[in-house]
Amino acid sequence: MATGTLPSVVSRYKVAIITLFLSVYIDIFDCQQFVIPFKSPSDCSGDEFFDISSLSCVSCGSNQLRSTTGLSCICKTGYQTLITDKTSITCQQCPTDKPAVITDGFGCVRCPGSLSDEGKCQCPPGNILGSLSTNVNPSVNYAQLKFSVQSAWFVKNLYSSSAACLVFSNLTACQALGNMCVMNMHSFSSVSTDACGLFNTIFRSRAALSSTQDISYWRVNLPWLYYGDEPGLAGRVLQTDPVPIKFSFRGRNKNTDIRLLAAVYNVRGEFLRWEQVGAGNVQLCPGTTSKQSAAFSFGTAYQESCDLSVADLLDAHPEPLFYDVFLDLGGGENRKLLPLPTLVYNQQYNGRLINQESMKNWYLSRRMFVVDTLSGREKSTSSLPKVIRVASSVKIRFQLVPRTQDGQVFPPLMTVTYRDVQITDINAQTVTTTFAVEYEMDQNEARIKTDTAIGVMAGVALIYSLLKTVSWKRRIASPLIDAETLLKFLIFYAGDLANVFFAVTVGTGLYWLIFYKAQQFVSVLLPLPAQEEQFVTYVGCAFALKAVQFLHKLFMQVSIDVFFIDWERPRCKANRTVQAAGEPKRDPSPVSIWRTYFVANEWNEIQTIRKISPTFQIMAVLFFLEVLGFSNLALRDPWPILQRSSQEYTPSYSIMLRYGLSSTLWLCIGFLQESLCGQRGLLPNSDTQTFQVSLTNRLRLQYDRIREQIGRRNGPSRLMDTSSANQFEQRARGYQTMNHFLGSVIDHAHPDMDYIVRDKLMFERVIGMEFLEPSEKSIFYNGNDLSPDEAHTFSDSSELGRALCGFEFCSKTFESHLSFDHLCCCSCIQKGTKMSSEQLQIYLKAASAMPVTSQLLRGLPRAKLLASGLLPCQQHQSQLGPITNRPPSRWPFHVSQSHQHSRSYQTTSELRSYILTPPQVNSILKANEYSFKVPEFDGKNVSSMMGFESNQLPANAPIEDRRSAATCLQTRGMLLGVFDGHAGCACAQALSERLFYYIAVSLLPHDTLCELEAAVEAGRALSPILQWHKHPNDYFSKEAQTLYFNSLRTYWQELIDLTSPGDVPDTHEALLNAFKRLDNDISLEAQVGDPNAFLNYWVLRVAFSGATACVAHIDGSDLYIANSGDARAVLGVQEEDGSFTAHTLSNDHSAQNEEEVARIRAEHPPSEKKTVIRQDRLLGLLMPLRAFGDVKFKWSIELQKCVLESGPDQLHENEHCKFIPPNYHTPPYLTAEPEITHHKLRPQDRFMVIGSDGLWETLHRQEVVRIVGEYITGVSQRQPLKVGGYKVSLGQMQELLDERKARESSAFEDQNSATHLIRHSVGNNEFGTVDHERLSKMLSLPEELARMYRDDITIIISQFNPHVIGAQRQDGQS
Repeated sequence: MATGTLPSVVSRYKVAIITLFLSVYIDIFDCQQFVIPFKSPSDCSGDEFFDISSLSCVSCGSNQLRSTTGLSCICKTGYQTLITDKTSITCQQCPTDKPAVITDGFGCVRCPGSLSDEGKCQCPPGNILGSLSTNVNPSVNYAQLKFSVQSAWFVKNLYSSSAACLVFSNLTACQALGNMCVMNMHSFSSVSTDACGLFNTIFRSRAALSSTQDISYWRVNLPWLYYGDEPGLAGRVLQTDPVPIKFSFRGRNKNTDIRLLAAVYNVRGEFLRWEQVGAGNVQLCPGTTSKQSAAFSFGTAYQESCDLSVADLLDAHPEPLFYDVFLDLGGGENRKLLPLPTLVYNQQYNGRLINQESMKNWYLSRRMFVVDTLSGREKSTSSLPKVIRVASSVKIRFQLVPRTQDGQVFPPLMTVTYRDVQITDINAQTVTTTFAVEYEMDQNEARIKTDTAIGVMAGVALIYSLLKTVSWKRRIASPLIDAETLLKFLIFYAGDLANVFFAVTVGTGLYWLIFYKAQQFVSVLLPLPAQEEQFVTYVGCAFALKAVQFLHKLFMQVSIDVFFIDWERPRCKANRTVQAAGEPKRDPSPVSIWRTYFVANEWNEIQTIRKISPTFQIMAVLFFLEVLGFSNLALRDPWPILQRSSQEYTPSYSIMLRYGLSSTLWLCIGFLQESLCGQRGLLPNSDTQTFQVSLTNRLRLQYDRIREQIGRRNGPSRLMDTSSANQFEQRARGYQTMNHFLGSVIDHAHPDMDYIVRDKLMFERVIGMEFLEPSEKSIFYNGNDLSPDEAHTFSDSSELGRALCGFEFCSKTFESHLSFDHLCCCSCIQKGTKMSSEQLQIYLKAASAMPVTSQLLRGLPRAKLLASGLLPCQQHQSQLGPITNRPPSRWPFHVSQSHQHSRSYQTTSELRSYILTPPQVNSILKANEYSFKVPEFDGKNVSSMMGFESNQLPANAPIEDRRSAATCLQTRGMLLGVFDGHAGCACAQALSERLFYYIAVSLLPHDTLCELEAAVEAGRALSPILQWHKHPNDYFSKEAQTLYFNSLRTYWQELIDLTSPGDVPDTHEALLNAFKRLDNDISLEAQVGDPNAFLNYWVLRVAFSGATACVAHIDGSDLYIANSGDARAVLGVQEEDGSFTAHTLSNDHSAQNEEEVARIRAEHPPSEKKTVIRQDRLLGLLMPLRAFGDVKFKWSIELQKCVLESGPDQLHENEHCKFIPPNYHTPPYLTAEPEITHHKLRPQDRFMVIGSDGLWETLHRQEVVRIVGEYITGVSQRQPLKVGGYKVSLGQMQELLDERKARESSAFEDQNSATHLIRHSVGNNEFGTVDHERLSKMLSLPEELARMYRDDITIIISQFNPHVIGAQRQDGQS
């Protein structure tokens, strides 16, 4: 170390003041994009060192060597270090009389002792060369605890580091000084001799020198600690230039990875390494890798908190590590980094916590640490600290560029909050720490649009409320604007304004849900929780205003008079004559009092019934949210995924998304619910039951006169009879009079007070007012579209009496606000019954007597109430209980059975009309049959095969099985194959078109492959490879032929490179390679995609569906079976006695195959032993354990998501494609590699059956061979008749034998053995014979039921030529 004090050093090296001011001026106004290239010590050459200040490679000077760490240059042995311009060094050889170099390398001395190999003196232990004075301030301020600590580390290293940095430009010393400033919270004070004051002094002294990495804030040889030398640049740094990368949630340009790198330094200023930011450094909380990595997925709001033990922190962090964090911009070899600005909440500037103020006062910094247990040690660096400092909160914030459409963001900001913890009991103390990543966009525009929408709609609601108030004033015939009018207007406006707030908030929630979750390039980000406060306020206003409206509605409900109208015709014939308008009229006698009680009781029941069931509504919404996982759509991440793994990180919910989603589900489910109550209209042959009634003055005056005697109880007491019995009689007479009057009006008994029914005009419905005045007749407006609000807003009027008549008892009430009370006319009418005006009878009960009456009625036995014979509506009947022994109906008109909507089951005779006739059965069975006979030469068949027959019977719609047959033209042999698809037919279809070509190409010799390639290169026509034998219903996908050919050509090109002239292809290897290569091509084509939209969708369908394959290659007496899956090949062997036995040629790859299960378990870790095969299925899902396609069991989860997100929209709607199998950890779980069997044909081998699993599920292989053998030979091997556990008489046994004989005589009507086998497979009964009735029923099942009883069946039966095979075997033996 050099000697002398720091002030003298500073005074010797003055800096030009004007240069300093120019530098600061440029710092303020030059807001360049701070991007630097990425370099590490390993990137530097042998004559370069890694500059830990500029994070770049710098060349060493003459007479210098690269140090062993690679982080500096040192002088050669015997050379001392000289200072030139304080930023670089030169080396000069020491004189001969002073040959040794002192420890710091800056001087030459004569050694009192010996000289080491490095040219340095070997001093006795404990002695040093030279010292420096310590006139600096080594204290560390802990503002939260309001005291400072004389740090032992600062006492030991502050002065020496600052002096070495200033005088000798020692890089490590400069870094160490910067670290001490960081440990002091980057704080500036009036004391210029503390760590940050000394750093600032040196920083200003370097103003005349060039900057590092062309960044003016980064001075040569110094760490970059601050953005400028004064606060105020945050806005320009954070909101000027976007980051030069773009983020996208899906598509081909998907980019959601946030890659943060940190240059790591220790407390001594030594550069340690480049390190990925994440777990182990800034993320202190423990957790799984998958959950912690979610923090660096763009768009996922991440926050994890935990409590850490102080003792554990002391053990894990004896010294602090310091991080300069950068955003990795990528670029391959030209990798670029963007520095992350850091905002330290605890930073002080002249005593002010400026970073807790507005952004214009922020002072951004760069370097940060996580845990500091060193600076709080007072006596020595090995003592227990008095205080430790922990980053209690580390938050990285991304801000979206306004109006961006391609996912641009401003430089992210890292905000760090530290907590000072005074040590008292390290074993008991804990510290809470949080790591968070949040995303923000400017919400001012959205807030303005929301406020504008609320303002406009609130204005419309104001006008609408005024119209309702005016309408209400017209109905009460009051021209005055009094307090009641204002109160009514405010109540109306409260309800309408609540609807406005509700509509806006639900619309806002849906907007963010749709546009945030569905966007490809990032253009919108969810509001932060703090930005949702205004939204919460709006929701609160909606509910508060709705509560006001509800209270008003409740008051209106409890203050109405209820009148009951029952328009059932009395059963009795008695009637009497009344005088109406001078004409005699027959008036029906009143009905029994029990009917009145019953109607009243029904009304009390109906009052608690709603069209929308709240219980069902709540349960349905909860089912969608929690069971189906819709609540996951409200998480603060961009992924619209319903089901999430417990191993994945689950972000917090967005209030906006949750509210919008829940409200939408609530509304949709509410709209879908239908009323269970039967309805009948007031008009004949109509269902209209709700009316608004506008009454004439004449009717109103008559009503008032009748009601006057009912309302006298409210008059002065001297006008009332003192006898309570007389009072009751008076009201009863009034009720009876009102009863007859209203009943006669509704019954059109008064021509001068009659009414008409009409529809409202559209404008009348919009503004809620009527233009027609009732002059001669009252007007009943059809009101099925009335809102519940309208049901309680009409009052009496001397000029315009209004009423709302509601007969939909499961949803509305029938009210008429006549006079100061309300009229409610109710009934429960069986739907479908015709009604005339003579069926109306009115029953009246007073409002004051109604509660008592309802309680009395509720106490009556239900049986007595039902004895009246009134048929309740369906929903009410279910509440009252079943009606047994119901008396004869009292309805004058009965509903015929043909009009009732009930499900009935047809009788056996009716069912028999659906049994198919034998010709119809044969037509279905023979629709897909196909036969091929091998051509003969000179009347002889020289092939080992005589031919084959095939057929298919679908169960799925469309059928998922496929079949193929072809003769190899370039080589010998015939190919037969059955392909059983699942999750669709796409994969099976592709196999039926492509697999035989791959096998044929694999069997071609080298020279033939070269000829094929030469023909393609020259544009010549290719010689056919295969001769297909296909049924007309078997088709080829023309659109994909070019794609298929290109993949096949690539395959044979590789075969050309891998083979040599003269090589003879091995059939076993050819089959193996063809299966594996085609499955690989299917996977690769799906990953690469295709520019053609149809082909792109098709290759993905093929890959995500699956298919098993069983292929036979027959060449002479050599029979090869290649099987992958659960299709099966069985050989029919004829024994000497003429019977047939089954010889299995393939093994099923299913959970019943123990070797196959053992193979799969051996390919995966022991931890997956119980999960890889569950419920006899692969991962509990897939039945076959080998298959083509099925990439959901082969690709990694990341690859699946990537392909699906960039794929067509049709796949996004396919739940099968989006579903990730459970316990999916170590793919691939599935392979298409076949198990190959070679069999040498013998003369007794007569035929081979290849069938999909639909055949083997219904028939045993021995039964299959017996049926086919008997068909081929024409000889029936009768077996004893099996009756199982059935008890049959001798006569019944004879009938069974006769029936079997009759069926066997006609069993050979099939011209195709595969058809014959399908007939038995589907139609066999419990006795082993074909039952025509059973066969007919199975074939007539609808498509949606057929798959429940059987699977698709595909069969190929090949017949062998025993004579040719025998001759070939003799030739081979000879």
